[in-house]
Amino acid sequence: MRPYEYINTKMGTFNSQRYSNGNCYPVCAVPRGMNFFTLQTRGGGSWFYSPYEPSFEGIRLTHQPSPWLSDYGNMLIWADRGEAEHTPYWSSYDIKNSVLEPSYISLFVQRDRYTVELAPTNSGAVLRFRFHKEGGAKRILFGCKNLKYSFDQSDRRLKMSTFDVNPSTKAELVEYIIAESDSVCELETVRDHVALRFTDDEISLRIATSYISYEQAALNLERELEGKTLEDVRTEGERLWDDKLSQIVVEDEDEKKKTTFYSCLYRFNLWPIKFYELDADGSPIHLNTHTGGVAKGYLYTNNGFWDTFRTVYPLLSLLDRDLYAEIAEGFYNYYVDTGWLPKWVCPYNFNCMPGMLIEATMSDAIVKEIIKGELAENVFRAMLKDGECDSGIKGVGRIQLSLYRKLGYLPYDVMESVNETLDNSFGDFAIAKAAEKLGHADIAKRYFEYSANYRNLFDKEAGFIRGKDENGNFREENFDPFLWCNDYTEGSAWQNAFGVYHDIKGLNELYEGKLSEKIDELMNAPAIFRTKHHAGMIHEMSELAAGGYGQCAISNQPSFHVPYIYGALGESAKTAYHVERLARLFDGSPEGYPGDEDNGSMSAWYILSCMGLYQMAPSDPNYVTSRPLLDKITVTLSGGKLLSINKEEFDVENMKFTVPYDEIMDGGNLWDKLKK
Repeated sequence: MRPYEYINTKMGTFNSQRYSNGNCYPVCAVPRGMNFFTLQTRGGGSWFYSPYEPSFEGIRLTHQPSPWLSDYGNMLIWADRGEAEHTPYWSSYDIKNSVLEPSYISLFVQRDRYTVELAPTNSGAVLRFRFHKEGGAKRILFGCKNLKYSFDQSDRRLKMSTFDVNPSTKAELVEYIIAESDSVCELETVRDHVALRFTDDEISLRIATSYISYEQAALNLERELEGKTLEDVRTEGERLWDDKLSQIVVEDEDEKKKTTFYSCLYRFNLWPIKFYELDADGSPIHLNTHTGGVAKGYLYTNNGFWDTFRTVYPLLSLLDRDLYAEIAEGFYNYYVDTGWLPKWVCPYNFNCMPGMLIEATMSDAIVKEIIKGELAENVFRAMLKDGECDSGIKGVGRIQLSLYRKLGYLPYDVMESVNETLDNSFGDFAIAKAAEKLGHADIAKRYFEYSANYRNLFDKEAGFIRGKDENGNFREENFDPFLWCNDYTEGSAWQNAFGVYHDIKGLNELYEGKLSEKIDELMNAPAIFRTKHHAGMIHEMSELAAGGYGQCAISNQPSFHVPYIYGALGESAKTAYHVERLARLFDGSPEGYPGDEDNGSMSAWYILSCMGLYQMAPSDPNYVTSRPLLDKITVTLSGGKLLSINKEEFDVENMKFTVPYDEIMDGGNLWDKLKK
C-alpha cells in the first residue's frame, strides 16, 4: 500500500479535559495548509470532535492548535432541507462508512439524507452536497463568530467574515471567506446563520479565505480552484501528501506499526501552518496581528516552542532544510512586526509555558547553516534581545530577566521557577552556540558561562534541582519529589529536574558520576503523584499513572529526552531498552498517543525514535543514537541523499552513542557511521 493509505487521521482523537490520548482532531488539509477542515460532533467548545459519536453538526473550518488554546477564523458548514430555523443543527451520520483522509472527507447525513464531500487546498476547499431525491428545498448553511456577509446574485458569491481581536493590542483579526456556487441559489438568513437555498439535488461550492481582504480571497480562489472539480483537488492533495510521506519508506512485518508511523508522519507535516498569502505579483504577504496591518514576507503560526523545539525542528532539519529556512524567516518576521520573538504563537503571542525555546529552534537553524548571511545575523540579534532586555510586558520575552541575571536563577515566588531557570540556561547555551557560529566570540563566552546557571538550583542532599528563594534558601526541608507543580511545569521534580539538555556531562558531575543510577531510579519509581490540598488534578497526572513506566512521563514533553540521557552518557543499550518499551504506548488508534500530541511534537518523537536518533540539545548538532524500532527505514534526506537504517545491523553494545548532523546528511548506511 501507499504510505497515504496507512494513515488514520483519527489517531489520538478520543479525549476529554480530564484525559488526553493526543487531544487531536482529524485534519483534512494540505501539508501545513493555511486552513484545516474537520467534523464537529459535540458542540462548539474546544473538544468539538469524538471519533465514537455518530453525531454531525457540520464541517468545521478550523485553526485550533490545541483544545487548551482558542480557535480563530473558524466557521461551521452544514446542510438541511430548509424545514425549520433550528440552531444549532445536528444529525446522526453513517460513521462506519464515512471517509476521513488527509485530503478528502465524505459522509452521509441521515436526518436530511445527503452526502457531503470535501477536498482541501491551501486556503480553501471544494465541497459537494448530494441530496437524495425525496424532499423539497435544500439549504447550505454557514455559521461563525460575529458573522458578517453579503451576497451577489450575479456571480453567486457569498462573502462572509469572521472576527477576532488580539487580546494584547486590540488589533482586529478578520478572516474573509468567499463561497461560490455554480448552481442557482438564493440568500436566506436563519437566526445568527446565513444560508443559500437551492433546488438542484447536487451542489458544488468552492470556498477560499484570506486574512488580508476579500480581494485577496478572490485571488486565492482563482489560483487554487478555478476550473477544478472536487476530484481534481482531491488528486492534487493526495499528490502533495505522497511527496511528504514518501520521504520515509518503512518496512516491517507488523502492519500496525506502519499505520502508527505514517499517521505520526502525517501529523508532523501539519504544523506549523502557513499564515502568509501571495499577492498579485506572487510575493508573500501576511497580516501583522500586532497592528492589524499588512506586512511583507512569510509567516507561520500555531506553534508552541516549548513543545516543538525538542523534536519537530530536529526532524525537519533532516527532511526539508528549505522549509525550515522559510519557517525561521517567518518567525523572524514576527519579530520585525512586534519587536520580540514569539513564545507560543497562534496567531498572536500567547503567554503559555516557560522559557523562550524559540532560541533553540533559531540557533539550530544557524548552527546547521539552514539560514545564513544577513538573515542569520538578524535572527541572532533578535535572540540576543531575549537574553539582554526585559520587555516589561507579561508573556513577552523572558520573565524577570534582570532578576535572573542578578541571582543566576529565578526564585520560587516566580511561578514554575525551576523550569524557567532551566529553560533560560538552555536558551543561553543556544545563544552562545549561534554566537560561536557567527564569530561573536566574546558573546559566546559570556553566554556559555550563563548556561551553567542550572547548577545554582542543585540540592545535593535532596538529589534534585529545586526551588530557592532570593536569599538562596531551598523551599522546604522535607522535600517531596512526587509533589507536582509549584516550582515545576506540569509535573514534579522527577519530570522536570533533569532538563539540562545542553550539559548532560555537567549534570552527571553534580550527581558525582551517578546520573545513570538516578535515571534508573526514575524509571523504576512508583507511578504516583501528589498535590497540595488547594491544588486540583490536571490531566497529565492521570496519564503519568496510566503510562506504567515509573516517573518517565513520556506523555508530556519534559520527559522526551529522559530515556536518551543514558545514551548521552554512553549507555546506548539502556536507551534502546527504554525507548522500545515507551514506544509501545503509541498506536494508530483514536487512543493512540500517551498524552497531548502538541503541534507534531509527540509524533516527531516517535518518528525519530523509530529511526534510532534524538537530538538532545537543538543548537548542538549531534544526535544521540539508539536501536531503530522498525525493521528497515529509508529516508530521503533534504538535498536528495538516501539514509538507510536496518534494525538487524545494530549492536547497541558496540556503537557510537552520538552522530553529528553533517554525517547523517551525507546519507548512506546509518550503521556504518555508528559501529565502533
